[in-house]
Amino acid sequence: MDLSEFVKALALSIVDGVRRNRLPASLSLIALILTGALAFTSNFDERPHYRKYILPKIQKAEMQFFDIMSLAEKEPTEPRRTLYFIEGHRRAKNALRIVRSERAMTETGRNAQFELARYYELVDEDFSIIRTAMSNNESYDYIAEWKRSNAELLSIRGHWLDWLETKDR
Repeated sequence: MDLSEFVKALALSIVDGVRRNRLPASLSLIALILTGALAFTSNFDERPHYRKYILPKIQKAEMQFFDIMSLAEKEPTEPRRTLYFIEGHRRAKNALRIVRSERAMTETGRNAQFELARYYELVDEDFSIIRTAMSNNESYDYIAEWKRSNAELLSIRGHWLDWLETKDR
């Protein structure tokens, strides 16, 4: 028996099975068509699930990062200010790790999550640049540079916030 005979015998067997089981076969076909149509045309909104399960982890990491940066900005003495700043860099890396570990389900959710990850990647890069400049110049105003850099980057994070805060449908 060669391949063409095998395919022909398989096709005849399928046709014979459908002919004997018309009702189950037709109901299965209808169910397949309806399920496919619903799956491809529905607009699933994942934000309630995202807010309940993913957002608390991200918010915790973000709050730790923004709190330590606030302490660095308010600290009057230099050694502590520098330590807070370095700790802020570590916490920004932690926030980036957490953002990357969570996955959104829809395309818009993934795009928003990508924007948040991009924000923290750029924050990490800016921290590295600022810390290099700090080591080369002791009188470098790294807090002012951080504020300037973050002000530019917050619009990227804003894309994620816009998606997150959009009202549920």
